[in-house]
Amino acid sequence: MAISSSTKERHRRTVLSIAVKSRVLVLTLFFVWRWLADPYDTSAELNRPCLAENSAWSADIDGATDADRWAPRLGRAIEKSVVWDGVYYVKIAECGYEYEQVHAFLPLLPLLMRFVARTFLPKLIPLLGLRATLALAGYLINNVSFVLAAYFLYRLTRALLEDEKLALTAAALFCFNPASAFYSAVYSESLFALLSFTGLVCFVSGAKWPSIVFFGLSSGVRSNGILHAGFFLFQAMHKVFHLASLQRSSMRIVSIVLVAILQSVAVAAPFLAFQTYGYFQLCHDQIRSPPRPWCKSPLPYLYGFVQSQYWQVGFLRYFQLKQLPNFLLASPMLSLAIFSIFTYAKKQPKLLFSLGLAASPSTQSKVAMFSHVDEMTFLAKGKGASKGPGGEDYKVASRGFFSPAAVCFLIQLCFMTAVAMFVMHVQVATRFLSVSPPVYWCGAHLLLNGGARGKTGKLIWSSFLAPPCAMLGNNWTRATTISKCEAVQVGSRWAIPELNLPSIESRQRDGTDGSHSFSTCASSILFNEKRNIWGAYELPIILLEPNP
Repeated sequence: MAISSSTKERHRRTVLSIAVKSRVLVLTLFFVWRWLADPYDTSAELNRPCLAENSAWSADIDGATDADRWAPRLGRAIEKSVVWDGVYYVKIAECGYEYEQVHAFLPLLPLLMRFVARTFLPKLIPLLGLRATLALAGYLINNVSFVLAAYFLYRLTRALLEDEKLALTAAALFCFNPASAFYSAVYSESLFALLSFTGLVCFVSGAKWPSIVFFGLSSGVRSNGILHAGFFLFQAMHKVFHLASLQRSSMRIVSIVLVAILQSVAVAAPFLAFQTYGYFQLCHDQIRSPPRPWCKSPLPYLYGFVQSQYWQVGFLRYFQLKQLPNFLLASPMLSLAIFSIFTYAKKQPKLLFSLGLAASPSTQSKVAMFSHVDEMTFLAKGKGASKGPGGEDYKVASRGFFSPAAVCFLIQLCFMTAVAMFVMHVQVATRFLSVSPPVYWCGAHLLLNGGARGKTGKLIWSSFLAPPCAMLGNNWTRATTISKCEAVQVGSRWAIPELNLPSIESRQRDGTDGSHSFSTCASSILFNEKRNIWGAYELPIILLEPNP
């Protein structure tokens, strides 16, 4: 059934409203937590000056010392709010790439922070200091990017899966994803999500070159941005397969392959350019002696060396008993990703395992996400043919999560999940996988088909809303366990009233006393207060009871 323009406009406003409210809620909880407890990471207080050799990097921004500041306490408070990776981003924005290990952090976010601080916030530098102003620019960029990313995820889902309700629900889940705190901090996730989702909207609408621009920019934010090249390779594979089956000209096949390779190189160009910059900075520097070992490699790869040397990233290198808490930390998002893959594979096995090549001719264009007229006519000869392997299933599930159009995204999610589990720091999986749309599509599908107030709905919303609850549970010593959970549930119902989340009052109506979601929240708090394992709050959610 067609959706009216007024309904689409109302849904658009709803998504933006939920996204803004979620950032207000997350930032409020974040700063309350910082006010009530000392942070575990205090490296933000180490405010060393820039190295003399890199002074040109920050020459275009006039800094302010503590003595020059008008509001030194406020500036120091903003600086202290930056932790973990955010410290690196602020330092790079201020001083550039001074050391080898900081090349693990790509340059687009620091450059954008410098641009915003210099262009829009220069009057704050004498007031707060340079580092605090750069941090403030980072907060501004990431929270604005998050709101826009939620909107473009909604547009992507609506265009690709042709399901308005699923698009709205998936965007709401994204607003409260398990990595939500990182999306409001000075991290690269929000900007990366915005560029990725915008590029995907362009890609599925047929605007290939704009999509290459956005995908390329994303590879300048995070290294996994180069995975977006897979969409062009996937589409080229389907074109080649179809032409080969029709015994068309080999020259046309070669041209398709070459174009796909050029598109992929363009997507990876910013990442490759940054590796080249690091090579000339560190390997051709006459002052540095002897040269670093990676400089002598036949194919110098700075990013891989830094990840392996300084962060111990490598195949199965994280499989140690002492890392068990980190595996527990990542288990919620990994479980959601694996469940999404298995759910789709159970419904569309031939489609997924054949990489979409087993699709019937009538669904081939949807699998390959063709949109241009010439690409649609590209498969015209196969239209009206037999349904082929699994054709019945594809016709039935033409929309929603099981749409053939989702298969490429599920293939990408399979690869990302394997990398997250076996290669990278496993606790980073929460952030790494949070930008994958199928995770939210599957959650939205279960909510819409299992009922938002049923056991499935409570399980999903608990897994997405438990992080802020646990954040307070680990540090909010002035509140009782019950009041903490009530505060989080009231806040979530304020942020997303349109989706009718289970409320505290539903305990009396459903006869269960709200035990599923409410006790999960309470148990997560008690678990953290007893164990003090950050991130393990969602372990009870996964183990509480199986999905019906």
